[in-house]
Amino acid sequence: MEYVLEKPHGTRRLFELLTLKALVAFGTTKALRGILRLLPQIAVGTTILLFGSYLWSSHFASVTTNPGYRRVTFETAGAARGDVGGRGLRIVVFGGGDVATPNRVSWRVDGPTSAWTDILCLQLNCNPYLSYVPLTDSDEGAFVSNSLFEAALARTSAGDDDTTARLDYSWLAQNYPVPSHKDLLHQVEAFLASPLPRSPPRETLWVFNIGFWDIWSLSALPLKVATRLIETQAQHVLSQIELLYEESHKNDSVAFSDYYNSMGSSPMHITNKDPLPGVPFRVFIPKPFDVSMTPGFENARFAPPPPHVKAEQMRNAAFLTKHWDKVIQNMLKEWITLPDLVEKSANINGVPMPSARREAISYDISSYIQELIAENQLRSADLVDHHALESVAMTEGYTEVSKPCVQRNYVFGGNSSGTENATENDGWTVCDAPDEHLFQTEFTVNRRTIFEVGKRAAKLLKRHMEMDAEWVKKAQLPLSSLRRGADGEPQTQDF
Repeated sequence: MEYVLEKPHGTRRLFELLTLKALVAFGTTKALRGILRLLPQIAVGTTILLFGSYLWSSHFASVTTNPGYRRVTFETAGAARGDVGGRGLRIVVFGGGDVATPNRVSWRVDGPTSAWTDILCLQLNCNPYLSYVPLTDSDEGAFVSNSLFEAALARTSAGDDDTTARLDYSWLAQNYPVPSHKDLLHQVEAFLASPLPRSPPRETLWVFNIGFWDIWSLSALPLKVATRLIETQAQHVLSQIELLYEESHKNDSVAFSDYYNSMGSSPMHITNKDPLPGVPFRVFIPKPFDVSMTPGFENARFAPPPPHVKAEQMRNAAFLTKHWDKVIQNMLKEWITLPDLVEKSANINGVPMPSARREAISYDISSYIQELIAENQLRSADLVDHHALESVAMTEGYTEVSKPCVQRNYVFGGNSSGTENATENDGWTVCDAPDEHLFQTEFTVNRRTIFEVGKRAAKLLKRHMEMDAEWVKKAQLPLSSLRRGADGEPQTQDF
């Protein structure tokens, strides 16, 4: 794994930072010139902050990483230890990526280089951030299980499954091969085999960004085979989550988080009578975006031989996306009801740590993007109330939600694609107005949408973390007592 570097062609970002620095310096100098100019300076300062916020988000939306796995650390000066989202929150991401996780094609055409999980880290001031999602050069991503998909592929291609209706699936293996990237099992293994940090994080958020690229390939399989495979994959995901849960209880494991140290053990009552509050073992799983709604499903997908058709695969993808979500949600409900782990290898001041509290959070990553698409389509069909407020899509500036800004010059079947007033760039056609396109590439939304998806995810998680903060405050309060002193206040110690 390698550490993050700035975007290779990040000259524009450098200019933005220098501009922001100059604006801040100017505003600071002017503000010191006297109390008589206070009100004008407030107006100037407000303008600077608003414009600076835009430049700040634009810069961090362009942070990128080297080939292979990503290990990113956002240093956040001044973040108070123990604050919600403050220093010490580690985010670990597994999976294959999704519609808000760009690949290297986006880099080459000056598109997004940060995933929504990068923005999530920025919003929560996480430190460190570890992503095991592989960076790819093509339209593919990691699967939950390579071996499970390989077995289903071999069984279907050979025609020895009663669900194939004796149809020819010999074209499957060549056009939907087993990915060369590490699947979920090997990603988790790589994390657990990594060196221990100098000091454990305060808390860890486990993100499983799975399903998007699985369904891309599964939709080419017979529907019954793909449906059964998803149900098996869910159990595979469950086993990896439970493995991390067990490892998080061990002091000598890289999965361990020193949650109690940030609470301050001295004022706490660590006794058998007053046990420690449970450590949150928080799993975050976004719902997959329907890959059939991306421009690439039509443009970049292999055209199967008759009697197979793309329309059938599109229906499969829509069904499998809903089925995936249903199965994963049922799996999470099962997981949070599992018996507590009995583990004594981790303790604080000689008192064994209680079992971690299982917590599963789902995030509907697709709802915001689908809303943008639906609003634009309604407006195009003149079905929007013109007396109502502007649609979300128009407000965000997306006048084009079906065609990507960046399109390949050659697609399956020998068809070419392009846009008017576009420029050539390393085998790709790039539009002149990328900010008007919801999709930057055939499988990736643009930078502003990625930033919004990450910001909304952070807002959801902050609510859960704030509830934990309330429990921490209660744990740090002195012991309650029915005895009262001469002043009427409760006594905090026995005599």
